[in-house]
Order: sequence, then C-alpha cells, then structure tokens
Amino acid sequence: MREVSEEALPSYWDWVAENSFHLKMKHQTITDVFYRHIVLAHLLSAKPANSRWLLKLDAYNEATHTQYGFYLMDGRTELVLIDISGCIASKAAEKAVMRGVYNMTHLIVADFRKMPIRNEAVEMSCSLGSIEHVPDYDRAFYEQVRVVKERGVVLVGVPNLANWSMRALSAVILHSIGLMKKITNQEKHFTGRQVKNLAERMGLIIVEVTGYHLFPKHIRWLDLWFEYRGVGTMRKNGFLRWLLRAFTYIECRYRLARFFAEMLLVKGVKVWGRDREGKSSLGAEYNTIRSKQSI
Repeated sequence: MREVSEEALPSYWDWVAENSFHLKMKHQTITDVFYRHIVLAHLLSAKPANSRWLLKLDAYNEATHTQYGFYLMDGRTELVLIDISGCIASKAAEKAVMRGVYNMTHLIVADFRKMPIRNEAVEMSCSLGSIEHVPDYDRAFYEQVRVVKERGVVLVGVPNLANWSMRALSAVILHSIGLMKKITNQEKHFTGRQVKNLAERMGLIIVEVTGYHLFPKHIRWLDLWFEYRGVGTMRKNGFLRWLLRAFTYIECRYRLARFFAEMLLVKGVKVWGRDREGKSSLGAEYNTIRSKQSI
C-alpha cells in the first residue's frame, strides 16, 4: 500500500470511517475489554488529581467500543478530542451521546500537528497509537506537549519495534496485500530508546518508558474480523479468555515483559518554565513555522 499523501489524509480517514469494519461493530469484542482494562490502568494512574481538562489525540477509539477517553471522565473532567476526520469525530460524538458524556466532550476537527488550542490549556494530554500515522511525528509530539500546563502530564503510546510477536513485520505484510487498507495507513514502529530521547528533547522530565498489550496483535485482528462477520468464535472461546488473562497477568506482574509488548508508552512531566521558551530543541523551529502560517 502506498503512503497516503498529506493532502489526502482527511479524505482517507473519512473513507476509513465509512468502510472500517471495526467502526461498524454494534457491540464490544473480547479484546476490546482487555484493551480498555490495560490502557485505563495506565491513564488513571497518570491522571493528575483534580484535573479539569484532558486532551486525547484522535477520536478513533471513542468512535469504536474501546472509548478510553470517555472512561476518564468523572463528572467534572472535560475531554477534548481532536481528529483530522469529520466522519470519525461524528461517530465519536454519537458514542458520547450514548454514554451520556456529550456535554463534557469537546470534539475538534483539525490536524493534531497544528492544533487550534492555546498554550497550557490542559492538565494532561495523551495519544495512544496516533502520532505514528504521520511522517513528522515529532511535530505531533511537540504540539501535544505545548498545550499542557506546567507540571502537567504527557503520555504517548506508539507501536513497539521490539514486540515479541513481530507486530511490525506482520503489519508490513498485511499492508502489502491490502488487508489493512480499511483500518489504518502505514505506521512507524519505535524502540524504547527512541521514544525516551524524543520525550526528553521535548523538555519533559521524570520520563518513564513502559509497554502495554502483551498478547499478540494477531489475536486482536482475528477477533475484530470474526465479530464483524457475525462469528462468535473468539467471544465464546474459553481458552482464548484464559490466554488473554494469562498475558494480562504476566504484563501486570513483570515489568520487563512490557518492553516486548505491542505498544510502547512514554510518560513525562512538562517543565519548560514561564520565563523561557522551553527546553525543546524543536520549540524555536515550530514557533517559526506557526508564525509564518499566521501571516
């Protein structure tokens, strides 16, 4: 599959919104449950106390049945979702209405590499499988840090190059034969050292790298494919449930195992200082870019 051009990104993701079998499902799958359980454990542990505003890049999860962002809302937390696709944002809005959180959900249709959000607007920003979809992922990371308040938390999840079940190779094969076209575009995979260095370049401190979703991505793909076709093979399979629980136990119990999971997760605290531009080496460059765009 050829890489989607910059100009075609909005229309491509609109097309995905209309054709993805994942987005057409009427109920959650067994892997949806485990995906959400594991991700929420990380998000809730990182969420600052008494936080009012949270930002999440892309609304794809909220348009499906995983809905990480909606589970973070506690009655006083406002959730900002930003997505390049108006169709995906619309589907996420429908799910927000169904969950009764629409009045606290703010959907913005925009490119998350140049977000129309002021500096230091939120207490925490997170992205889970988002920035790897664009070539200038570092700019998306920078934007995610920019909008967080001083001492706020930034979390970024990206595909893991060192995944034990060879996610990267599997994705390349599936893209080459066209089976991934209706779900996603090409994704970049990272090492733990890469994401840690990237976070530190952005001026984050107390940087921690871990991983999540130890069970093979292939199980996830098969689960979604069978459910879409109305085959309850995965959902009714007792052995699969036991296997998912076993992988989840290993992931939660052994820190080392997480570094070989499907996804890497880097967390850091923003400390730029109000009396200087910030520690990010990309800050001056992107400020220049944004100034030129506003002229």
